[in-house]
Amino acid sequence: MIVSHFFIDSVFMRLFFVFLCNINLKKLLIMKTKLFSLFIAVFLFSFSGNSQTCPSGWNPAYHCISLIGPGTPGGNWETDTYLSTVDGNEYTAVDMQFSAGEIKFRQDGCWETCAGNPAGWGPALSAETGWPSGANTNPVPNGPNIKCPGGVWNVKFTLSSQSWEFTPGTPNAVISIGGTAVSAGTVNMTTSDGKMYSAKKVTLVPGNLQFNVAGELWGGDGADDGVLYEAFEGVQTPVTTTGIDYDVTFDYKTYEYTFKVATFPAISIVGEAAGGWPGDPGNPGPIDTHQMTTTDGEIYTYAGIALTTFAPDGGIKFRQDNAWGISWGGQSFPTGPTVAGKNIECEAGAYNVVFTRSTGAYVFKEITYAIVGEAVGGWPGQPGNPGPTDVHQMSTVDGVNYTINNLVVTTATEGGGAKFRPNNEWVGDWGGDTFPAGTKTSGNIPTVAGTYNLTMNRVTGAYDFGTALSTKNFTIAGLKMYPNPTQNNWNISANEPITSVQVFDILGKSVYNNTFSSNEVSVSATKLTRGVYFAKISTAKGSSNVKLVKE
Repeated sequence: MIVSHFFIDSVFMRLFFVFLCNINLKKLLIMKTKLFSLFIAVFLFSFSGNSQTCPSGWNPAYHCISLIGPGTPGGNWETDTYLSTVDGNEYTAVDMQFSAGEIKFRQDGCWETCAGNPAGWGPALSAETGWPSGANTNPVPNGPNIKCPGGVWNVKFTLSSQSWEFTPGTPNAVISIGGTAVSAGTVNMTTSDGKMYSAKKVTLVPGNLQFNVAGELWGGDGADDGVLYEAFEGVQTPVTTTGIDYDVTFDYKTYEYTFKVATFPAISIVGEAAGGWPGDPGNPGPIDTHQMTTTDGEIYTYAGIALTTFAPDGGIKFRQDNAWGISWGGQSFPTGPTVAGKNIECEAGAYNVVFTRSTGAYVFKEITYAIVGEAVGGWPGQPGNPGPTDVHQMSTVDGVNYTINNLVVTTATEGGGAKFRPNNEWVGDWGGDTFPAGTKTSGNIPTVAGTYNLTMNRVTGAYDFGTALSTKNFTIAGLKMYPNPTQNNWNISANEPITSVQVFDILGKSVYNNTFSSNEVSVSATKLTRGVYFAKISTAKGSSNVKLVKE
């Protein structure tokens, strides 16, 4: 790491003094050329890298110091707002406009690739705000950020002490909107730059309104159609709308204003694990792909987002209005508070998401899928699928494609078959009309007995049982099973010799396997637990799969 030139110069002088004390004059004269060269090298080293990412024309003898973050005039973590200096130690700015949000000081326009402090300056402890003053002589990468309340402030940063101070600047002009048409009476407008003012969700009723601009009343010739108007002093602006909320803007430089039906901030989910960061092929923009929905601008939801596993520099974040000015990350999953500067390290799957804008709290509830039905052990609540969690849960690695292997299936009867259902509940269930493959419908899938590797796409609704893994299901002449259900034994008979019987539980695990050479055999169920089982009964001509029940 390259250290400050102040430190290097001090060390050099000490070394030079020791050098003089330990050599004689003759040696000094002989080595003066080498010493001079060394001095030049150290001198140049002390200034190297100071201006590598500083503004054009910056004095290379000084580091440049900037503010960065959503609360700064730049509005994000990519745009620096530079302070001024005359001595390379004290850096200042006058009447800088801040928004409420997090900020940090940094050196030479970079975090980790240049001289001095690669971490950036903020509070030493996460419990500290760093506002309106603070110091941190040992900042660390991804350390806490300064919590800025917004407004107009004068800034001073001292490099030698690594300290900072914010003092009130010249206040912005006070601009408000009022009149008989303003339901609240008077609404003060806010600004982030001293030029553009705004007020959100102003309820208007029939009447008149005016802008109070630094003590002067201004109006216009209309307000309810969202078109820009040039304002006139003393004119009342007529309003005919009833009980509608508007977002209002006013340009202090041009005196243009707008009234637009109020909308809530847009919140989206972005990141490598959600298809891509903004600008990536999976999220090309300018509107982020995964837009959340809201009815109040506070609680935002997203149904069925597919996430992949977190990778280095991956994960996901929430961001507002399709821009990086305001964004939220975190360090826990599937729930947590937001943490500045962190990507949420998510896990692969499909999720329903709830996000609270005022607090930054988030919840990811995984969407699970299971296959249920008489053909796969039983409908929910039956002995083969008692619940509350469905037995045949499917797996996914991308939140879109679900699979289950070695699924034992019986032939569908009237009212039987199988269906897919999410989250172990009937809301959103679906089936199909064809077998072994098809696309989702409201019907039950008309299954054919066998053992299958099943795949399903929850987005397209396509499903495919593939080819049966077991021997083709023949109809064995005269095949009978009794008693069924049983508490002790199943008796099995046929018109031809039975060669073997295999019994599987509903997970596909073999629990009984025996060979025979008889038209009538007995299979003990005494050691089996209550539930549904499947038997593969074989003869010399083929095999049949049947459903058995142990009481």
